[in-house]
Amino acid sequence: MNANETSYPESLSAWLAFLEARRPEHQMALGLERADRVACKLLPASFFNEQREIQVITVGGTNGKGSTVATLSALLKAAGIRFGAWTSPHIQLFNERIRIDGEMVADELISDSFARIEQQRGDDYLSYFEFGALAALDIFVREAVEVIVLEVGLGGRLDAVNIVDADVSIVTTVDLDHQAWLGDTIEKIAYEKAGIFRSGRPAICGEYQPASSLTGYIAEIGALELRRGQAFELDESHLAENVMAFHCDQANGDKRTISNLPVPNLPLTSVACALEAFLWLYPETADSVIHTGMENSRLEGRCQTVTARNAAGEEVTVLLDVAHNPQAARYLADKLQSLSEPVAVLGMLNDKDLEGVLQPLAGLFKHWHVATVDFPARARDGVELQQALSDMGEQVAGYGSVAEALHSAVDQASAGQTVVVFGSFHTVGEALAALS
Repeated sequence: MNANETSYPESLSAWLAFLEARRPEHQMALGLERADRVACKLLPASFFNEQREIQVITVGGTNGKGSTVATLSALLKAAGIRFGAWTSPHIQLFNERIRIDGEMVADELISDSFARIEQQRGDDYLSYFEFGALAALDIFVREAVEVIVLEVGLGGRLDAVNIVDADVSIVTTVDLDHQAWLGDTIEKIAYEKAGIFRSGRPAICGEYQPASSLTGYIAEIGALELRRGQAFELDESHLAENVMAFHCDQANGDKRTISNLPVPNLPLTSVACALEAFLWLYPETADSVIHTGMENSRLEGRCQTVTARNAAGEEVTVLLDVAHNPQAARYLADKLQSLSEPVAVLGMLNDKDLEGVLQPLAGLFKHWHVATVDFPARARDGVELQQALSDMGEQVAGYGSVAEALHSAVDQASAGQTVVVFGSFHTVGEALAALS
C-alpha cells in the first residue's frame, strides 16, 4: 500500500495486522523527523503554535507513567474538563491506548485516522507506535478536547510523542530498563527521559534525588524544576487511616494544602506528580473536585484485584500487576508484605532483567506457576523461568500457557489466599482473558 492508493484496510483489526506485518510493534524506530513531518501535514498549524488553546501534559519515566495518566484522567474528569489520553501498551484491546474522557474511542475513529495518516505520510516510514500516537493526536484535535495527556512509549527525547511541546512535563522515576535503547546507566537513561522537558515550562520530577543528568538538562534549557520534596509533597503520615494530604507550590507563588484526601491504590509517586501537574494548570480547582478525582483514580493491571473460585468453590483473590522490571518488582514486593503465603503466576519477555525482577520477590511466594506468554517474537521461555526459580530454591511448576498456570494456581489456592499475576502486560492480558 502507498499514499496514492485509495483502498485501505476495512476494519481496525485489519489495520493493526497491516501495521504489524509492515513492522511489528516490538521493532522500534526511534527518532522524531518522520512523525513530525507527517504530523505537520495531518494536524492544523495552530496545534503547533505556542498560543494553542489545547493544554498538553507529557508523562515519562521508567515506572508509574500509566498510573500518573490514570490519576490525571480522574482529576480532569472530576473537574469536567474534556480530555484525551494516549497510553501504551494495551492489555487486551488497542482502543485502550486512545481514550476521551476516560472512555475508549470507537474502532471507526481509529481506522479513519489511520487512513488519514496513510494519505499524508508520503514516502516516510512510520512505525506501529508512531501510527498510534499520531492517530491519538489527530482524534483528540478533531474531537476538540481541552487537554491532551501523552504517555511516553520509550525514553522521551526520541519518542514520537515528543514532537509536541508540552505545557507541563513529568518524569516519574528513573531506573534500569530498555538499556539497549537508552543506555546502560541511570545517568544515561535519565538524560533520554529529560528530553521531554521544555524551556520556561514546568518540569515535574517525581524522585527526591533525581539523576544529575536530568536536573542538569533542566537547568541547561531553562525549564522550571518542580521536584518532589521541594515544590510538592504528599503527607503519608495517616495512610493507615487511608487518608493523605498534598502540599504544593502553585504557579501564582501561593502554597496550598489539601487535607484528608482518599488514597488511591496506585503508586504514590505517580499520584503526587499528577496532582502537581493538574494544580499547576488549574490552581483554582476546589478541594472537593480533588477528593472526587482521588476516589476515582484506578488503573487496570496495576495492583488490580478480582475474585475467582478454587476447585472447592471457595473465593480466591487474584491480584494482577504488569510489573516487569526491577524497580516495579521492588514496589510489588513491598505491596505483598502483608499477604499470607501468596502464590505467583509469572510470564516475562526475553529482553527484561530476569534476575533483577526475581530477586526482590525471593521467598515471598509459597509456590510459583510459570509459563511462556503468547508473544513468540519476545517471550521468555517458561522453561528458563522455571530453571531460574528452581536455582533460587523456590517451589515452581511450569505450564503450557498463562491461562493454564492461572487456573492451576487458583484451583490449588486456599480460601483467603492471593494469587499474584505479574511479569508483563501480556501476562496480565492473558490472565484477564482467562478469568473472563
